Amino acid sequence: MRRTLFSIPALALACATSSPSPQMSETRKAQSDAQQQYQDAASAQKHATEEQQKAEQAERDVTAAQKTLADAQTRLWGQRAKAAQAQRDAGQLARDAQVRGAKMQDDATQLQGQQTRQGQRMQQENQRAWMQTQNIHGSIAAVSPRSLTIRSDDRGDVLLQIGDSTAVNLDGRTASMAEIRAGSDVRASYGVVDGQSTAMRLDVTSIRSDSAPSGAK
Repeated sequence: MRRTLFSIPALALACATSSPSPQMSETRKAQSDAQQQYQDAASAQKHATEEQQKAEQAERDVTAAQKTLADAQTRLWGQRAKAAQAQRDAGQLARDAQVRGAKMQDDATQLQGQQTRQGQRMQQENQRAWMQTQNIHGSIAAVSPRSLTIRSDDRGDVLLQIGDSTAVNLDGRTASMAEIRAGSDVRASYGVVDGQSTAMRLDVTSIRSDSAPSGAK
């Protein structure tokens, strides 16, 4: 058994000794191939590492993009909710405004009706006042373009308003208030309009020079 073990190295040594050059060439070639394969493997590993890094970066980019998209979608949903609420609020405001407008229109109509009825009542009262005319006779105590004070024996001083419809006669002819003088004799018919005594007709008699009071101009 031992002889067999020692015989194999001896045979290998004999072979190596008999042809050293071809064996060294094969060894160098094998070493060169191994070195090249190692370099190729290292280059492949480096390339794989770079690609892995790129893949990881792409994955991070995708994650960031997904987060950005999720944030944008969240903002979109929130904005849509706000817009929907604003639409509902606007619709409610429009309905409220319509209700208020209708109520204001009703109030205005009612107020207009009240004013119309009040005006009609005043007109009717004025008409009744004109129909219930009163007469007064006396002398003119004071006169202005829009008023006349008559001093009578039974009623004292009575102030009459002069309106555009007041008929003014002086000595039997139509005249203006500018021609009427204090102290003249007057007969007047008047009615109460809006709480004021308003003359309907004035019949004035001029003062005669022989009967003028002393100091009269």
